[in-house]
Parts: sequence; structure tokens; C-alpha cells
Amino acid sequence: MIKIGDFASLFNVSVKTIRYYESLGLIIPKYVDIYTGYRYYDENNIYIMQDILSLKKLGFSLEEIKYFNKDSIKGKIDNYEQEILNLQSKIKILKQFSLSKGRNDLKMMFVNDEQAKGKWALLGVAETKEGAKEENFVDDDYNIKELYLLPNGEPYWVISWTKDTIYIGGRPNHYEIVGDKLYLIVTDYIDPKNSKVAVYYNVDHNDYTVEDIKQKDNTSIEFVEDERIIGSWKSVDFIKNKESFNPEKLQSSKDMLSLEKLIFDGNGKVKVSYNSGKVFDTKYTKNYVINLILPDTLCKYTYQEILGRKYIIVEWKSGDYVFGKIINGYYVLEKQD
Repeated sequence: MIKIGDFASLFNVSVKTIRYYESLGLIIPKYVDIYTGYRYYDENNIYIMQDILSLKKLGFSLEEIKYFNKDSIKGKIDNYEQEILNLQSKIKILKQFSLSKGRNDLKMMFVNDEQAKGKWALLGVAETKEGAKEENFVDDDYNIKELYLLPNGEPYWVISWTKDTIYIGGRPNHYEIVGDKLYLIVTDYIDPKNSKVAVYYNVDHNDYTVEDIKQKDNTSIEFVEDERIIGSWKSVDFIKNKESFNPEKLQSSKDMLSLEKLIFDGNGKVKVSYNSGKVFDTKYTKNYVINLILPDTLCKYTYQEILGRKYIIVEWKSGDYVFGKIINGYYVLEKQD
């Protein structure tokens, strides 16, 4: 048997490293003298240590090595294949970019894919490519329910594209089309090893414009006065859902609130003030503020009285709503007079 110092030297690592691997349960000495604490290693320990070091070189973490099995190999291969696709996409873009004059020439990089152009509707989200092909979908908070790939790669909202790649917020995601289905590998860019597959089916291959796909509310509604809200209201919080508001535990600091104030009169007019200094007039009717952020939108408000104070909670319909039908939060405003 081999003493711990010689065992460490055999693999050009420190004794501290061997002890650390032992603490993780990765390697167990053949024999430990319970009186002296001396550790001894055998041939089997050598094989195990060789495996640990080999797997580390292949990119496995110590946690992954501890629970290593055949599925681990498949998972690592899938991760590396995805990384290769992402790198190939980036290399392709950089090669095209190197031939252009700069950012203003990004449209020159577009490569058409006629079978991709048009409208796609989400079927579901799977954890793996195999699960996607079998339509083994999972519950997921993925929010791009409809996907439009516009002619010439024209961008809208957070979406743009070129052949083989769909950009979400400027970040590349590889896609492939099989029949009438589009498989989009959506990568977590905080942890590139983590990805999921969004599956879409083709609705049509029409040439859409940005105006065609905007969500528009019916803003031609009759004015109905709401005496409860006449006066000045100041923003105090921004929340993800209406039920979560608690005036004693605000979720957003003052410097996070871009909307400063709303002032309602009795004739259906609202003065909107932003902390940036922007001020403009718009309209309201009972339960709705019209065109609060963007044209052709109705932002619904609800009135509440809590602990003797008056509040309105107003939908925040930004570009996420206009293009993705997503209401990504609510402003809470408190009555000031």
C-alpha cells in the first residue's frame, strides 16, 4: 500500500487535495490507522484517482464526478454540442461582421431561410431535445408564445434572426426546423450549460411587418368619471402581481420608479410625470388609463384603501405587452390630497 504523501506525488497533486477529495466522498483510503490517522492507498485507489483527474479534464465538476454515471456522459455531450452550436453561430457572425464597416452594417449579415420566415405559435417547452421531439413538455415560465420571423431579419421587440439563429435580447439561440415544427434551443446565458427547448408549430409563412404584429387595445371607449381617483397620486412601489402589494413592505426603492406621478381631473384628463422630467397629457375613463406608456393601450387600474390610505394599482403595458402580450408589472400610487 502507498502512504498519502507518495500517493499525492504519484498524481502531482498536494496532500491537501487528496484530503479534500476524501471529504467529498470521491476517494476512500484502503486503510486508515485509527490511532495515528495515517492513510494508505491501494491499486484500486489509483484507478479511482485516475478517473477523477480524467473527468476533471473533460469538464466535469467534483459534484458531477461524485454522482457520475452513463447519463452524466450523455448530459455532458449534449452540453458540449450546444456550446459548439453557439460558438459556430458566433464565429459565423464575427466573420460576416469583419467584412462590414461596423454596427450600422449588421443587416448585411442576414442570411435568409424561407422555411423559417412567418408566424410560429408555441406548442410547449421541453427539458431536452429528445423530450422536445416526443412532445414531453414541462411547466415553464417561458413567455414568447408567438414568434414572428420578419423578412430580411428585421428586428422587433427583443427578436431578430438569421439562418439557423434566433436572437432573444441580442443573444443567439440555435434553431432547427423539421416539417412544420421549429425547435429553438434557449440557453441560460448566466449558466450556458443550462438550456431548454421551445417547440413551435408553423402558422404561416407570410411577410409580416412590425405594425402587423402589434397588440392594440380598443382605446375608443366612452368617458365615465371616477370620483375616487380625482387628484394627485404619487408612485410608491412597482410589483410583479397585484396581490403582492404590502404598504409596510415595499418591493421597489424610490430610485427604481420611473413613473413619478399621475394627476386626474374630473373631465377625463390625466397629467403623467416621469422622474426623468418627461411630462405629457393623456386620458382616462373609469378603470382605465389610456395610452399611459404606448399608443393604443389601455392600462387597467384598481382602487384600494389600506390602513386609511388610498392607492391605485396600474397595469404597466410596455413593449413586452405590445409584442409579447406580457404585462410585466404594476405601478402602485398613493393619493396625495
